[in-house]
Amino acid sequence: MEELKRHLVHRLVLLALLLAGSAHLFASPRTLPKEQAAHFCQLLFNDGEGSVRLLNTYAQNLVTVLCGQARYGDYTAEQVFTGLIFYFDDWMREPFIMTADAERQRLIYDLCSGSTLRIFPHKSGAGAVSWYTPTGRLPESIDAEHRRYIQEVFTRLNAEVKAEHWETVDAYIDSMIKYQCQFGGNPPSQSPSSYTIIAIFLGMSLACLAVCKVF
Repeated sequence: MEELKRHLVHRLVLLALLLAGSAHLFASPRTLPKEQAAHFCQLLFNDGEGSVRLLNTYAQNLVTVLCGQARYGDYTAEQVFTGLIFYFDDWMREPFIMTADAERQRLIYDLCSGSTLRIFPHKSGAGAVSWYTPTGRLPESIDAEHRRYIQEVFTRLNAEVKAEHWETVDAYIDSMIKYQCQFGGNPPSQSPSSYTIIAIFLGMSLACLAVCKVF
């Protein structure tokens, strides 16, 4: 009888672990709320080819390549994009990632490693603007104040995202938008037919005027 009890307990424990693992496997991946994801994608980035664009365009293009359309189920492109940045462990089990070919895996890695997030501009003494990533090495020519901001603000933003302090997340994004407006030089590149991009940029410009938080 005691042997039978131990066997049943063992089976129940295994079943509980299996159910817990299944629940984790099929849980919806976390991301930012739609409002904060869209807000984050109002940031500018340098595309590495000499153009400054909105992260919104990066998000739309990347998610379309990965998922075949600019959304994934109930997630917007901006939510998929920010989910990959801030919650990659949740997203790595999604079918579009698990079945990605080598080229798509490279695109995902480039984003998640931060190597394509050139979102921090810095103007040299000669007036030339260079853009840096939150994870890359910074040249010695960048002064201590700007160096500290570039190296710390994204880490702090990540912590607030994980804590789900969305008002604070918005404040950090506003700070980063203000920093870009002040030190980014030229506005984002636009094609004549990019009416949506123009509208978003105008909204971002208004945000620059409204933000009063000092970086």
